[in-house]
Amino acid sequence: MTDIHVFSQKRAPEGLQACVRSINALPGETAFVVTGGDLIMDALMEEAAAVRDQWAIFDDCMKPLRPPVYHTIGNHDIGGWSAHSKIAESQAEFGKALFAEKYGRGATYKSFDHGGWHFIQLDSIQREEATQEYYGWVDDAQLAWLEADLKSVGTQRPIVVITHIPFVSVWAQMNGDPRKGEIAKSLVNNGHVIRKMLLKHNVKLVLSGHGHLSERIELSHFNKTTYIQGGAVSGGWWRGRIGGLPEGYGVVTCKADGTFEHEFKDYGWS
Repeated sequence: MTDIHVFSQKRAPEGLQACVRSINALPGETAFVVTGGDLIMDALMEEAAAVRDQWAIFDDCMKPLRPPVYHTIGNHDIGGWSAHSKIAESQAEFGKALFAEKYGRGATYKSFDHGGWHFIQLDSIQREEATQEYYGWVDDAQLAWLEADLKSVGTQRPIVVITHIPFVSVWAQMNGDPRKGEIAKSLVNNGHVIRKMLLKHNVKLVLSGHGHLSERIELSHFNKTTYIQGGAVSGGWWRGRIGGLPEGYGVVTCKADGTFEHEFKDYGWS
């Protein structure tokens, strides 16, 4: 479930509730749910009270979800990291602290194991002091943690990595002049460093959000790792489809033989 962007308007709570009902109705047993960031509409440029209201709506809509859920941080979940911030740095809603307190036991990145697989949730957003804006980056402390975490897993166990901002993407090239490329906010700028770390291990899948599109990248040189951008629960920010893609979420089946299947599921929102 990525790019949910829930808030009080545009029937977004009804949409999220419909998505939760769809997940609860999936056949078989859903072991757990992972969110991919941008859980609320926006904390970057909203006032503190509005941010608290959005989180309250999110929590209320997610209560009926039956499987356990692991949350990933997105740029819109971070308070006031904008040149147009309405939140003072002294306020509790500023930065990542509120997300970490609510969903990360004080942290914004973590890992866990399930069914013989290892899952890693990264914090792919940092702040550029000069502009006060966010950009895609994994900081040095997290890179050190990631290296140690991967070492503890070894080279055989299959791994899934979840990041809000993608490491790789082709959506900008498809959307316009292919020579234009990406901007600092659209990709993890040190993603090439992380990809080299992942190559030493059995990373089967990297899941991301951020672009709201459904995208699957498999490159022969990196053929053991598939990069999937998972669409958006909110579609085009609750304004309808985006690029023809409906509102939806991904269903991932991780198998005992180290392979996986992925399906984008339209939950029928209009």
